[in-house]
Amino acid sequence: MTLNELKRGESAVVLTVQTALLTKERLRALGIYTGEKLSMLKISRRKKVFVLQAVRSGTKAAIDFETAAGIKIWKT
Repeated sequence: MTLNELKRGESAVVLTVQTALLTKERLRALGIYTGEKLSMLKISRRKKVFVLQAVRSGTKAAIDFETAAGIKIWKT
């Protein structure tokens, strides 16, 4: 399952991040990395933008559909 399949209000743990290296490092700076628990806060109407919150750091981030598709998760 990938992050773009998660629904609003659901939580998941990141299994892998399969994106370009620069994008992967930016996500890591935002608290989105392997082993981190994320909560889906909002999804745009056309599912183009996802607003997430990293549980440990409390950081909120908005990512696009393509980036979310590269993040494999395990729903909790």
